[in-house]
Amino acid sequence: MSTVLFAPETFNLAETTRAIEVARRLRDRHECVFAGYSARYAGLVEEAGFGYHPLAPRLTEDQADRAIRFDQGASPTHPFTTDLLRARVRSERDLNSLLRPAATVIGSTLSQFVSARADGVPLVYVKPFAYSWPHLRQTPALPVLQGRGRLARTVNTAAAHLLREAARRTTLTPRALARVAEENGVRPPRRTIDALDGDLNLIASIRLRPYLLPPHYRWIGPVYAHLDHPLPPEIPRLVAEARERRRPVVYFAMGSSAHRDIVLRILHELSRLPVTVLAPVSRYLRPEDLAGLGAHVHVFDLLPAPRLDDLIDASVIHGGEGTVQTAAASGKPFVGIGLQFEQRWNVEECVRFGNAVGLSPRRAEGEPLRRALETLLHDPALRTRARDLREHLAGTDGAREAADRIHALVEAA
Repeated sequence: MSTVLFAPETFNLAETTRAIEVARRLRDRHECVFAGYSARYAGLVEEAGFGYHPLAPRLTEDQADRAIRFDQGASPTHPFTTDLLRARVRSERDLNSLLRPAATVIGSTLSQFVSARADGVPLVYVKPFAYSWPHLRQTPALPVLQGRGRLARTVNTAAAHLLREAARRTTLTPRALARVAEENGVRPPRRTIDALDGDLNLIASIRLRPYLLPPHYRWIGPVYAHLDHPLPPEIPRLVAEARERRRPVVYFAMGSSAHRDIVLRILHELSRLPVTVLAPVSRYLRPEDLAGLGAHVHVFDLLPAPRLDDLIDASVIHGGEGTVQTAAASGKPFVGIGLQFEQRWNVEECVRFGNAVGLSPRRAEGEPLRRALETLLHDPALRTRARDLREHLAGTDGAREAADRIHALVEAA
């Protein structure tokens, strides 16, 4: 039985859970093992029954937060210096010598673009469609400005054109990556956007419009977390009490890429509304924050969100792939608050489809948030479109499709 190495960035909840779901469907055909640098979500890997190799140098919580802020455009610096990348590649190549994987499956794990290629290991990138090269080639507009007015249309169309041309022409591989690649005998593809592709790229996104893909891309469809965790025993009671009092139940989640200020701001806003809130956001809060949230805001650690489908009436989410896909599969509408460009595009696609309302982080408070939530709860067209999207996704198993593609790649090698 061949070994397949899964190497997501384990500080990223969506990447980690996505890799777990694919590995679950592959484990009957190949030995699936994991490796990572952050302890933040590594425990989920072990809870799912997979072996996990903690690699050095361990990524600190501060470095993980800096990487997230950089991804959101909120920080000009990335923690992955030349020295850090060099050490990562050394650690990964040592693991490759030990495991001899038939393929390595990654998320946004930059160092694996060097180590897998240096060791001749096929690299599989399970990735979002947003801001990939096929997306930039074909999208007519990017959600830089919200709204449907002339200014927004002009700016968003121009942004798509400019980013497309930049991607087409940019040939500067990130300096640290280029230096470490050269040291390991790897010559990245000339264009930057090609250098950050895998040998096989599996698009784990909802497809609401037709797009063409190059030969080394495959559309597999949504892959999102199905945690083994049971629902906390108090949730059925809280939902029953809400139903008795005719209080809608709202699910509020911000994945692993938010920050304390926006989570608290939205929680306080929701606490003023006649709704019951179920919020797996405890990692963002301090003990003293909880006292000011009111009796109808209930904060948890991770929740098995798909088990809430029949219990909630709407969601307020940040727009990451996993949360958007979970909300879509629930058949309930959502407010999407995109914190970075990929999330904003995810939200905008659903707004266009008709099952979501989009808000910028700055407008996710006060009257705009209250109006958006009222729309979710009472607009019949929005709720109908949410059910339509659930039916559109019915029968789709992106994780199984990904596993089949990885198996075919390994068998053909």
